[in-house]
Amino acid sequence: MLDTKSHILLAIISSQNPTFLLSSDLPSSLSVKLDSKWPRAHLPSFKYSTTIFHNQSNKLPCTTLSSLQMDGPSVKVSLRPFTLSDLDDFFVWASDDRVSAHCRWDTYTSKDDLLNYMKSGVLGHPWMRAICLHGRPVGAISVTPNTGEDRCRAELGYVLASEHWGKGIATEAVKLVLRTIFEDLKGLERVEALVDIENVGSQRVLQKAGFVKDGVLRRYLIHKGRVRDMVLFSFICTDEIV
Repeated sequence: MLDTKSHILLAIISSQNPTFLLSSDLPSSLSVKLDSKWPRAHLPSFKYSTTIFHNQSNKLPCTTLSSLQMDGPSVKVSLRPFTLSDLDDFFVWASDDRVSAHCRWDTYTSKDDLLNYMKSGVLGHPWMRAICLHGRPVGAISVTPNTGEDRCRAELGYVLASEHWGKGIATEAVKLVLRTIFEDLKGLERVEALVDIENVGSQRVLQKAGFVKDGVLRRYLIHKGRVRDMVLFSFICTDEIV
């Protein structure tokens, strides 16, 4: 019987896959495979859990997973690199005017145009991941590092399909990024995020993930023809994830 007092870190994604649990008291290389017939009543309860999996053959990039407990069944949030096969899923939010309203790109009406953007701006990005539910993309999150004497800083950006707004998914995705990004990008000390002052939902995402509100940058940039005030948030490498 698994020690129910152990701090459990993971309940893994798909119903087609075996379920694994990883305890913080065990080395990360040790996994415990559970019999699918084991009554769930024997499992410790948890609100959400997270871990990082590395493909043993090192042929695939690592995938970061989080199990987010919401009303009803838990929702498994994961991050992974995009592939061109994600075009149809990407188009769901890229073609939504509600989503693009706060993005610097305009709404996509052509999958051919979006495919070209994915080839150049997504696959070629230094650090961009698909936000997935049960392995299927529902959004994107990126960290864009600066160069030269500003290389200690990077800018966070994220986008989520509107049907998944207000469910805590973006917050979980941001937390997953923060757990690895300072290792992924060597020399990084600070992650910044600029949010339109009217985009209250996105500000809440950052605050719930542990970002600090640095201040308001008045009349900071022009967004789709309008001069906008922007709120600056930051998370440094010594901050704690909420």
